[in-house]
Amino acid sequence: MNITIELIDEMRKRTNCSYQEAKELLEKHNGDLIEAIIEFEKSQPAHTRHFHHHHKHSSFCSTIKKLFQKSSVTRFIVEKNGETYLNVPIIFLALLVLITIPFFWFYILLVAGLYIMGYKIRIKKVTGQTVEINEIMDDLSNKVKTAAEKMKEDPESQTQEQKTAAKKEDDGENEIIIQ
Repeated sequence: MNITIELIDEMRKRTNCSYQEAKELLEKHNGDLIEAIIEFEKSQPAHTRHFHHHHKHSSFCSTIKKLFQKSSVTRFIVEKNGETYLNVPIIFLALLVLITIPFFWFYILLVAGLYIMGYKIRIKKVTGQTVEINEIMDDLSNKVKTAAEKMKEDPESQTQEQKTAAKKEDDGENEIIIQ
């Protein structure tokens, strides 16, 4: 029997074997896909037989596990004058926010209030690096101030330009042309 690429692909899809294994098993069983799959499964250790079926699930679970591990080691820290007032895993805060979604704005205002009162807020990563929330807030504040100053300057310059343009247009004559 002629072993087609489609038959080999089907064998690989169902067993997660190599092209060579699929071709050899299909040739041995004269293209009988079921017999080839059965022999392949018998040749595999018990713990790897169902790998293909659970691969996506396993990958998703391992990603969630890694995320959970990182977020339990990453810390949210609030300090003032060298004294630590809060030092909790970031996952704790994420769960708190998820559980109390209607109070989301309260948390934003709380962090802003802590910043205004001089507390140092930071996130300490697994690698030991820290993300200084205060520096981010300072940068944001400076950007807002700069934008506000530009907006304040622009109306004045526009007013001057508008006054100059209005003087040029007003030469004492009012004329309406209808064609």
